[in-house]
Parts: sequence; C-alpha cells; structure tokens
Amino acid sequence: MYLGNKLTVKKLGILISCFLYFQLEISAQDIQFSQFYANVLYLNPAFAGSAHQTRVIGHQRLQWPRLDAKYITSSFSIDHFFTKTKSGLGLMVLRDVQGSNIISSTEISMQYSYELILTSKLAFRAGAQGTYASRYVNYSYLKFPDQYTVDGFTGQSTQEPFGHNTVSYFDVSVGGILYSDKFWAGVSVYHMNTPNQSFYGDASNLPVKTTFMGGYRFDLSPKNDRSRVQDDEVTLTPTFNYKAQGKSDQLDLGLYGIYHHLMLGMWYRGIPVKHYNKGLQNNESIVCLIGWKIRGLRLGYSYDFTVSKLSLGRTGGSHEINITYIFSKPPKKKKPIKKIPCPDFK
Repeated sequence: MYLGNKLTVKKLGILISCFLYFQLEISAQDIQFSQFYANVLYLNPAFAGSAHQTRVIGHQRLQWPRLDAKYITSSFSIDHFFTKTKSGLGLMVLRDVQGSNIISSTEISMQYSYELILTSKLAFRAGAQGTYASRYVNYSYLKFPDQYTVDGFTGQSTQEPFGHNTVSYFDVSVGGILYSDKFWAGVSVYHMNTPNQSFYGDASNLPVKTTFMGGYRFDLSPKNDRSRVQDDEVTLTPTFNYKAQGKSDQLDLGLYGIYHHLMLGMWYRGIPVKHYNKGLQNNESIVCLIGWKIRGLRLGYSYDFTVSKLSLGRTGGSHEINITYIFSKPPKKKKPIKKIPCPDFK
C-alpha cells in the first residue's frame, strides 16, 4: 500500500513514531472540539452557570480513527448557577489518549464565574479556572528508526534516551463574555502560568492559548406567534471561534440552524489566506453537525471532513458526540433571569 506513490506503510509508521517522540519534547497544542459551543466549560470558564440551572455535559471526540496516531478525547462537566450571589460553579474532567494509548493525559478543572448586569439589554460574565493536569507516556509502544533495517522492524532495543513516565502541573485560565439577547462576544486566556509539561525535566512550557468567540442569533419564527414555546423556535446563528497558541492559529467559521427540535450546522476550520510554508495552506476541515433537542435534553453529532493534505493518508476524519441535559426548575412568578443567547445545543 502506498501514499502518493512514494510513502510506504512502513515508512509512514516510522514517521509517526518520530513525530510522537519529538512531541514529548516540544510545546504541545491544546485539544480542539468541532462542537465548541456544545462543550461550553472547555470553551470559556465564564460559561460556568450560564444556563442558570444545573447542567450536565458528556462529550467525546474520535480523531483520525484509521491512523495509529488517533486521538480519543472524553470529557464530563457539571455546572450550576447560584441566583443570590449571581455566581456560577463548574467542574470538568477531561481524559485524552493519543497514539493508541502511547500518550495520555487527565485534567480536572474547577470554574467560577460572576454575572454583572450592565443595562437592561446588556450583561457581562467573568470567569476563572484552576486545573490539575497529569500526563503519562508509555515508551514501550514507541518504535524508532534505529530499530529498523532493510528487512523491517528488528525488535532490538533503541539507543534513544527516555525521560520520566509521568508529569503533573497546575494550570490557571480566565475568560469573559459580553452579551445581549441577540449577540455574544467573548475572550478566554488559557495557561497563563505557562506550566512545564516536559517528561525530561527540561523547560517545555505549555504556551498561552487565546480564544476569541462570538455569534449573532436571527429569530426566523413568526413574530405574531405568541403561543410559541422554546422547543418551537426557528433560528439561524452565524458563529466564529478563533484560537491562537504558540506559532499555530485557526478559525472556526460557520453557522447552525434550529427548526423546532432539529439542529443542523456547518463550519469551516482554517485560515485559507495564511500559508505556514510555500504551498502549505492553513486548511483543516469542513464540519457538519446534526442534532436533536427536546425539553432539557440536547443530542449532537458532528463529522470533520479533512480538506488538508492529511487527507492523502485516509485518516477517517473525526467524529464528535455531545449529550447535554439541563435540569428544569418549577416556574416562578417573578421576572425570569437573563440568559446568554448561546447555541441551543449546548
């Protein structure tokens, strides 16, 4: 089997092994989710408590399933809003496995947010996050070029030096969101303390990640339909999510629509006008979303169609599944609390 008539499967395996090895020594990049607004506590700590009720989110991403270097990321989060103090609290647990269990990481994060009403139509939320992270590497799964000959893999011991198997660190992040009943715009800054994540003891600091996000919701429901309830909404919402970390940056740009219970969306990921090297555009994927919502339950599935040169490797794209449940409260006579007009599949 060949890729581009030159790259055999054996050579591809060597390249992947080298890539994973050097990844242990350089500054890694954060995980990115296609359904970024569905996994809101990962997107911005200011979203903690944004549903103004108790919310539980389960999220999983499977990236490049046809390659040995596939990534499997699972997260679980729960958050709640406290009306008297206008504060939100959130807890998020994230587990990431890279390269067929070669490298894995576990993160436990706590978020706090505070809501400030600026005017009758404008509000602001500020949030902070503390994270304990632990990374693990299994060197026995790695294969290096000095273990190969013209006859293939020899199985002999490599001369490459190994470091520690585990490394742990504490991480600090902040975020803020400005919003009305039609639009929202926010920024989040992760890894403000640039923690050292090296397995070798040398400095390999996790670079600061800055994210800008926003959107505007168009209500397409009949204006005279006063009997309409939340599950009968018809809306169209363009959104963007720009991420910059170290030398890398990407833009998610697209829109999603809600028609009663059905949700459909499409995004483009990349910056086509930017070239990292000659002939190498910043194109990553096209993301398609389908979902269903009924009362407090949200279900979403998305698939990433790879459009970069990585598609030559037949990666299998990426799959994401999101399950969100918002616990309802008994109706009250007093004025309802203002809510962030974020995508309704959150």
